[in-house]
Amino acid sequence: MKIKKPEEGVFFEEAEDEEMPFDPFDDSVRVVCFTGHREIPKDIAPVLSEMLSEILANLYERGARIFKAGGAVGFDTMAAQAVIDLKKQTGDPEIRLHLCLAGKDQAKSFSRFDEIIFNMILSLADEVTYEGGNSSSSKYLARDRRLVDESDVCVAYCTKQTGGSYYTSTYALTHGVEFINLADFISFE
Repeated sequence: MKIKKPEEGVFFEEAEDEEMPFDPFDDSVRVVCFTGHREIPKDIAPVLSEMLSEILANLYERGARIFKAGGAVGFDTMAAQAVIDLKKQTGDPEIRLHLCLAGKDQAKSFSRFDEIIFNMILSLADEVTYEGGNSSSSKYLARDRRLVDESDVCVAYCTKQTGGSYYTSTYALTHGVEFINLADFISFE
């Protein structure tokens, strides 16, 4: 729920009824988005993948059924694959993988291997949306904001205070979205 800034001189809006619009003790979620780095160290990848599967199972138990990924190489790809696996494991037809892409040319700079994985995920996605025809830095940022704005929870792998993953993580933290950074639970030596 987003809190609107009251108009000047107005501190409380008149309620139409006495019911609370939400249950403050309800920890259920419906929509989850992902953000994370493109490069994941090889020694971290298996641990991160396992953690991602566990957190998705937990979020599924809390009611999450829509999972949104940005379609980038690295964490986005790992997250999309984990959603596909969750869908297979549960057999739940309500689980939806939504790819939110910056542009139709998003995979243009991918390696051949990454492009094959991307196309496989694209074919298994339940929904695909584009910010525009061609990718650009402004479209990537718009996509990142949309991912967060349409989600209850943001699951991240963010280890640096620069780049798109940091931007999206900060955006989630400042916009009332539950934020889980899996990097906080990994020991880096």
